[in-house]
Amino acid sequence: MSPLDHGINGPAPALAAARAVEELRRGRAIGIGNDSRVLLVVAIETLEAPLFERLKAHPDAVLDLIITPERAQAAELIHDVDAPSAIRISATMSLDTVQALAGLGPIADRHPPRDIAAETSLRARVDAALQLAKVGRLLPALLVADVVAVTDPNILQVRIQDLPDAERLERPHVEIVSRANVPLVDAVDCEIVLFRQRGDVSEHLAIVLGKPDTKRDVPVRLHSACLTGDVLGSLRCDCGDQLKRAINRIIALGGGVLLYLDQEGRGIGLANKLRAYALQDSGLDTVDADQHLGFLPDERDYAVAAAALRELGIASVRLLTNNPAKIDALEQHGIAVAGRLPLVASVNAFNQRYLKAKLDRAGHLAE
Repeated sequence: MSPLDHGINGPAPALAAARAVEELRRGRAIGIGNDSRVLLVVAIETLEAPLFERLKAHPDAVLDLIITPERAQAAELIHDVDAPSAIRISATMSLDTVQALAGLGPIADRHPPRDIAAETSLRARVDAALQLAKVGRLLPALLVADVVAVTDPNILQVRIQDLPDAERLERPHVEIVSRANVPLVDAVDCEIVLFRQRGDVSEHLAIVLGKPDTKRDVPVRLHSACLTGDVLGSLRCDCGDQLKRAINRIIALGGGVLLYLDQEGRGIGLANKLRAYALQDSGLDTVDADQHLGFLPDERDYAVAAAALRELGIASVRLLTNNPAKIDALEQHGIAVAGRLPLVASVNAFNQRYLKAKLDRAGHLAE
């Protein structure tokens, strides 16, 4: 079979997820189908009033707000649930009310959700839709309608079987796109290597410091991007301090690699990180704030880090981290971790509660 048998852009299934994510980010409805039903889906974050009213007026559409179990429990809408929940949308419900229930404002009017764990067909399509929202760095909350078919040609429709499966997500394909020598203030001998992940808009950097011997255990730091801390010097976290300390420590160890991963806010994106900051100002800690927005305590996936290390010819590392989950993740993805090097940052009045939550609730080590 020639490449053109699938069309100029390749197999249609490979295009489905990327196009679906973009439609959700633009505030448009998409259809996710199986053999018998289609789930109309719109992201709450980008949903605008005209589309909301058109969907409410649709004669064949019964609308539900879908929220994650983390959101449902954190907002005390339902307890002891480990599956997404659905809140039925009434004809009189306003968009502001729906967005507040989703996590974009204070809840004034509570509506009891139902647990959809037993609704097998709906559950599979809902799980796929929530994953698309997270890939697009959107709030994981959806307006959905379970319908027999979608006849509007302007609505993108994807089959659930065409969306990325677990195996493809576990072994991401990354490739080196460009590289250049970039002398740093603290590390003159430095090369920056840029990776792209196939099928994803993310770009990750390998900061190669000195001339590490890839045949030995290479000092490596996995550092998630933090615009507020790394660039602006925010005092709310320890990210900027850890970044500088990691570079200096790697240089002192004779060279190594700092992977700068496009995983802002532990994988929830900058917009949601700022929303979480606002919730922290109201009294929540960093873990509770993320769960109030519908996210897991940590949404990061280090498969891409392992793939980038393999591209650099690195199979064994000494990891600069206080987070045991990073060690476990690299080992699960085939990178040997020969040892851990602690990376302790300074404490100030603004990040003290954040650091305490990492120790007490996220399993980080003090030293």
